[in-house]
Amino acid sequence: MAITNFSGDYKFLSNFFKCEIEYEGDVYPSVEHAFQAAKTFDRDERKRLLSDKNPLVAKRVGRKVKLRSDWEEVKYNIMYTLVLQKFKNDELRRLLLDTGTNKLIEENNWHDNYWGKCICTECNGDGKNNLGLILQKVRDEIVEPSG
Repeated sequence: MAITNFSGDYKFLSNFFKCEIEYEGDVYPSVEHAFQAAKTFDRDERKRLLSDKNPLVAKRVGRKVKLRSDWEEVKYNIMYTLVLQKFKNDELRRLLLDTGTNKLIEENNWHDNYWGKCICTECNGDGKNNLGLILQKVRDEIVEPSG
């Protein structure tokens, strides 16, 4: 079975899910916020990302930041690090582990074929699903905390 919709019971899988994430000394309200901040070295642009708690706004702001020159080389590892940090939270760890061995597929209709799989008629679900694969990797790596 596959989990393809990161909403409802599975909204915790979304990068928009509210949870504190620390990145280079600042605490962001979601993985999305921290990820967008990681796109730039400009401290003022990063602070702008902290000014609004809405992850959709952070995503829009992140599209306009001065992109760091190595972004394409580092973005996957940054996402992995942020997602791993998110699931160090005991409750979120338990929820992720409860997904068992299900495939995690970030289906979308906004043509994101790098982090997910767009299922629109143009794309036909041919995406790489890197976010889903990162979630599965993190799930495989985490263990229940020992009492």
